[in-house]
Amino acid sequence: MARLLTTRAACTARITNPPSMTAPTAIAADATELAAMPPHYRRNFAAGLIHGIFFQASAAFSSIHTVMPSLVAILTPAAAAVGLMATLQNVGQFIPQLYTAYLIDGRSRKKPWLVAIITIRFLALALLAWLTFQFGLTRPGLVLTAIIALFGLFSFIGGMGTVVYADIFARAIPARRRGRFSGAKQLFGYLLAILAGLVVKWILGQPDLLPFPTNYALILALSAGTLAVALIGFILIKEPPSPTERLLSSPRALLPVSMRLLKHSGNLRLLLLTQSLTVLSLALAPFFVVYARNDLGVPLAAIGLYLSLQMVGAAGSNVLWAWLSDTHGNRSVITGTAAAAAAAAALAWLTPATQTWLYGGVFLLLGATLSGVQVGYSNIILEMADEVTRPMCVALRNTVLAPLAVAPLLVGLLTAWVSYPMLFMLAMLLALGSLAASFKLREPRNDPSARCCLPEAAL
Repeated sequence: MARLLTTRAACTARITNPPSMTAPTAIAADATELAAMPPHYRRNFAAGLIHGIFFQASAAFSSIHTVMPSLVAILTPAAAAVGLMATLQNVGQFIPQLYTAYLIDGRSRKKPWLVAIITIRFLALALLAWLTFQFGLTRPGLVLTAIIALFGLFSFIGGMGTVVYADIFARAIPARRRGRFSGAKQLFGYLLAILAGLVVKWILGQPDLLPFPTNYALILALSAGTLAVALIGFILIKEPPSPTERLLSSPRALLPVSMRLLKHSGNLRLLLLTQSLTVLSLALAPFFVVYARNDLGVPLAAIGLYLSLQMVGAAGSNVLWAWLSDTHGNRSVITGTAAAAAAAAALAWLTPATQTWLYGGVFLLLGATLSGVQVGYSNIILEMADEVTRPMCVALRNTVLAPLAVAPLLVGLLTAWVSYPMLFMLAMLLALGSLAASFKLREPRNDPSARCCLPEAAL
């Protein structure tokens, strides 16, 4: 069996996150931390905001929950195609992450990897916009195939980027600043995404001026353009020094190290359970808009409104999530996220066809849920690990969730036999299960035994 390359002290001594403090002590520690920020902290904070804000706007223009499902529904009546696209996104996000952790393990510079990844994603979106414009009417099967293939590529390399991004920003932004960084990034990103939703609403509401496929090609081009700005923001970042100590001797070490991390971190296992239930609940999210169009009969232009409402929910809740993250820890964010997911599914389940105006609340709550997932789950894993084990812990968490990536595809297939309201009720029950599990999570900021690391005896 491949051996580990490090023989370091016990993991609880290696974590740099501060312990629980009284208020005066916390204020003093806060001032000390401000005086000892990582190199280029202010520049990286600002550049990171540019990257994150415009990345969020790009994601809004090509939203997997609104824009893309509506485009796929025009190209084919098969609901399974929507599920397949969401499945490809999930698989792409999860599958490559463990191997990515090995690729960047011990490397002093990781920024070039993410620059290349964002560039490829930009090219994929630009190509998809062109193909939609050229062949949307004449060869819809070709465009559908291109969407599935390019979205799969887009998601796969995005999954690789998740590990690299987490490692760079964990070094650039200290633990007690990550909540406000995430909060500011998502708040302004969602405000720009709200504008994107209004733009989408206007574009789709002008069938005479912008008929299909020009309308969707323009939306995808805007997604590519805003991603290009995000790329410029990331290029401006000065990557902090990275430890060159290696955790893995070869790819064969991935499995034994993963098993040791899971064995020695009960809190990580509980986090995986909590997030798994949330992921399963959100597998129904791409079908909220399909149900609204096909069963409730809402107009096509309402998709842009729903996108804006989703962004309003995300932006409005983000202030709460950021405050909870910095002051109380990320477990409280995860709990709130599960509650929002349950409420979104319940409202989708219970909204009558005669009161479709209520359905907008589903997207408000969905936005709050997705925002909370980004803040809570992304930040808690950074605090669970130290600089050496961090890429591995991030990748392990996401890889274990990989089998759940097929859930949207299964949901798409189930729609042939099970009604959407029944599926939404199931989503609500799953979210309630996540809520119950979240109460048992321990906050790693205050509890050294709640961390994702390898004790010396396990090395």
